[in-house]
Amino acid sequence: MKRLTCEMCGSTDLLKQDGVFVCQTCGTKYSLEEAKKMMVEGTVDVSGSTVKVDNSASIDNYYKIAESAYESSNQKEAENYCNKIIEIEPDNYRAWLLKGKAAGWQSTLANIRIEESVNCFTKAVDNAPEDDKDRVKKEASQEIESLSTALLTMCCNHFAEFPSKDNADSILNNLMLTQLYSIKLLLKCGVSADGFKKSIATRINNAAMDAWNNNIQSDYEGSDGHPSKYAFDRFLQQGDYVLHLLQAAVDLCDDDDEIDVIRYKNMISVQNKLINSCSYHYVNGYWSIEYTLTDASKQSRIDKIKEWHGKIKEIDPSYEIPSSPVPQSNGCYVATCVYGSYDCPQVWTLRRYRDYTLAETWYGRAFIHAYYAVSPTIVKLFGNTNWFKKMWKGKLDRMVADLQAKGVDNTPYNDREW
Repeated sequence: MKRLTCEMCGSTDLLKQDGVFVCQTCGTKYSLEEAKKMMVEGTVDVSGSTVKVDNSASIDNYYKIAESAYESSNQKEAENYCNKIIEIEPDNYRAWLLKGKAAGWQSTLANIRIEESVNCFTKAVDNAPEDDKDRVKKEASQEIESLSTALLTMCCNHFAEFPSKDNADSILNNLMLTQLYSIKLLLKCGVSADGFKKSIATRINNAAMDAWNNNIQSDYEGSDGHPSKYAFDRFLQQGDYVLHLLQAAVDLCDDDDEIDVIRYKNMISVQNKLINSCSYHYVNGYWSIEYTLTDASKQSRIDKIKEWHGKIKEIDPSYEIPSSPVPQSNGCYVATCVYGSYDCPQVWTLRRYRDYTLAETWYGRAFIHAYYAVSPTIVKLFGNTNWFKKMWKGKLDRMVADLQAKGVDNTPYNDREW
């Protein structure tokens, strides 16, 4: 409603006296019907005692302004003008549709507006006339897919660069919101969500592995290849964040088994690295292993690897599950103790020999089992002594030289996936 304003002098100081409105500035008088016409926006049709208002001109004008603002990426102004339309005409489906877009694209990591956007799209679909309902459903479903994908991509990119618990939780929480609201709207619009879920699962997988390959591993290894206790603890935590995200990608969609095989293999690779991680300290001129996972923790992680191999086998019956893994421990490696690192040319050579020569025969596997049963105690008792390292270094140097002469490579190596 407009404020009652005198048409003669423009004053808004009008009082009702003796059944009419009197301007207190110039004295002009207005009847009740005249006052109604002056106060109501739009075109007024007075029939008897009923006042009918045609606001179509105002609504069309507001919508043009809102549409222009949205096209200019001024979503806030677009939303404001959509609200003006909705105040006048609460069932205006065009305004609800545009408001849903404007609200959704104002989302930030600190202020997610997907739920609000979905509610607007739902009102647009519910109020759309039958001859336009299919178009509105299509537009709403496409828009919510774009909004949700953009939001989760933003979360994924943030985790890939800064792989923290909060950023991993942000992905998982917004994934839950997406499933709760966005997929529900897609179903309401009669649109299959399979393609959308596949796309989101791929983004989550890629973000997890980007974080792992580009940040987490390099931060753990550091500049000298001898992680501190802090780096070791952080490596385990961040690795588990990666595993949670990869599992979420697997669980999201039931229609992408072939891609799930890749995700399971990613999980196996990450888990193997976590099992074999450790921290170091510098003692008497040598780097020595300080902390590793407990045997119980390693076995728990190995059990998960076995489970993931089984999942791959269910998807691909031709897949050959590797032989049962030996719980590896950096603390059990005499070579690691002698050379001061699990990742150095000499140990890379020996690890290749273990995985691709010894492990290929029953007697080789028996030796590996025996070695892992005995070496922890030996290294624990004598690993920090100079005589122990000097005694073994000459033997290992000759063995490594012989293996390399036979073609066993000494380049960076990831343990064979069991």
